[in-house]
Amino acid sequence: MEIKRVTLRDVAEKLKVSHTTVAMALRNHHTISLKRRVEVRQMAEKMGYCPDPFLSALAAYRKRIGPSKFKGLVAWARHWRQPSRLQRKLKYEADLWRGASLAAGNLGFRLEEILWEEGCSGKRFEQILLARGVRGVLIPPHDLDPNWTDFDWSKFSIVRFSLSVSRPDSNLVTVDHFRAMIMAVGKIKEYGYQRIGLVIGEKYNRRLEGTTLGGFLSAQELFKLRPALPPLKTDYGTRSAENWQQQKAALHKWLKRHTPDAILTTDTETPDLLQELGYDVPRDIAVAGTNIDDIRVEAGIDQHSQAIGRIAMETLAKQLNLNECGEPADPARILIEGRWQDGRSLPSKRL
Repeated sequence: MEIKRVTLRDVAEKLKVSHTTVAMALRNHHTISLKRRVEVRQMAEKMGYCPDPFLSALAAYRKRIGPSKFKGLVAWARHWRQPSRLQRKLKYEADLWRGASLAAGNLGFRLEEILWEEGCSGKRFEQILLARGVRGVLIPPHDLDPNWTDFDWSKFSIVRFSLSVSRPDSNLVTVDHFRAMIMAVGKIKEYGYQRIGLVIGEKYNRRLEGTTLGGFLSAQELFKLRPALPPLKTDYGTRSAENWQQQKAALHKWLKRHTPDAILTTDTETPDLLQELGYDVPRDIAVAGTNIDDIRVEAGIDQHSQAIGRIAMETLAKQLNLNECGEPADPARILIEGRWQDGRSLPSKRL
């Protein structure tokens, strides 16, 4: 005896609503009230409704081969206290943007940078986004954690890049800093270096919740580095001439005391400080960066930033399609693997 499949129309007839209402409710569409969505889902489960896999596959195929329909504007939301700093574009962020922008276009969205200017309240910025028709927001890395004040995140789908922004507590896509550091230290040791040191910004490490320093310390134990050199923690503050001289003195003292043969650094300033101190890279000391996009050395960690941008936009598109807004009950972190890049600043000693 053939069992009749329960259809959308069967559920609709039971509830005395249109089959379109049932379909939209099951897609969690925001135009259907929450009460009605719950009612439809409960009835569908009670009646044993499940989508026809063949029809779903056909719909997905038609959508894939058809022209990409414009689905809306996505904001790349910036909150700068010093607008002049916008002039300094880091390659890392440019690659995040490139990956996200290409993905947005492929998925039918348009990505646009929208600046939240100093003096503009959170509520006012929220109104600006709503007036522009924005439903999705990507939050790039920030030097200072933005204060969102009275911004209502429940009206938007959100994805953050990086751990440098602590709020909103949304889904997040970033490089796996901990594993990347272990990978990098392992590669440096494999290349024949024994006294491997770390130069790390204290503020940088705090913003990343200790993952970079934690990865290095774990690598020291994992690879049994002996001696295990203590990291040099730096703080460049205002980047004044006085601060620069203090940092140079601290680096000089650390180098003389611990004599590393290779350095892994988070600081863009390290190569210039070494040069001022009279060190030749790599003849006197080898150097690798924790982010080769923005640290002026050839060897180090490629954080795969374009892939991070692409995956963040794909994650946001999924949330938009499912009408998932606000801070989720169970926020997820998607960690992208970093890759090692060879370069003349850290040649292999084993060749």
